[in-house]
Amino acid sequence: MLMDLKRMRYFCTVAEQGQISRAAKVLHMAQPPLSQRLRELEEELGCDLFVRKGRSIQLTEAGSVLYRRARDILHAVDATRDEVIRVSSQSEPALRIGLSPTCKRFWLRHFSRLRSHFTGRQIGLVVGDSTYLEQLLRTGELDVALMQPPLHPQDLAVHEVTISKTAAVFPAWLVDESIQTLSLEELGQHPLLLLRRSVGVGSYERLLHCFNEAGLTPNVVLYSSDIDPLLDVLKEGFAGIAVIPQTEAVSMGEGFRVLPIDMELPDYHLSLVCSKPVANPALIEQLLGVWTN
Repeated sequence: MLMDLKRMRYFCTVAEQGQISRAAKVLHMAQPPLSQRLRELEEELGCDLFVRKGRSIQLTEAGSVLYRRARDILHAVDATRDEVIRVSSQSEPALRIGLSPTCKRFWLRHFSRLRSHFTGRQIGLVVGDSTYLEQLLRTGELDVALMQPPLHPQDLAVHEVTISKTAAVFPAWLVDESIQTLSLEELGQHPLLLLRRSVGVGSYERLLHCFNEAGLTPNVVLYSSDIDPLLDVLKEGFAGIAVIPQTEAVSMGEGFRVLPIDMELPDYHLSLVCSKPVANPALIEQLLGVWTN
């Protein structure tokens, strides 16, 4: 079969544009040669690919089959080209790391050390909540992830990096200076900005359970799977309290306070997670050395 990639692209463009004249403009070519390429394709396959209705055209059943297959082929060709270009542009494969929003500032504090250990490799970073990172680990699209322990770790290896307590962040003027630990009752008196996983039970549900057990109704004005929006709201002047991991509350600057919370809340366990069985134990040891020292 003489059908080539160029004619596939011509055919798909015409199918998507619905008019040969419009497709010719998209392809930056004259209409007659484009019409000729389509006729050649139909002659080669021995069937009509389009039904012509005035200036518009519609795919026949055979044309629809060819369009679906051709798009798959063209996508595969484009992906292969991009991967070859990406690999040829670097001396070593990129180190693909997933990062949970609950670990961002911890990550930043250790980036220079990480870079010094992997000077010959690019570092590719994917930021997403733990549920999304779990999916990427399982499909092999990440080498490791710095995240909270997965909800379903059966096929994942989990290495604890550090433990973080829960802390409250708020404008310094919001709470009396004499208060050094926030109680549940104190939290209940202010608008709350809370972390919440996109899937599953986490710190959000546990904190609300504490309020319920104490007979209190919290004023939750915003929840997010990412810490940054919670802190950004405070930086914009909102008079509320963000409840986040202690490790992520270190860079708020003047005008803000960070206090512990006087209640039994589960700690945040920042962990290095990878697929199991571990494909590269030496890499895991290196990363643990970077993030635990």
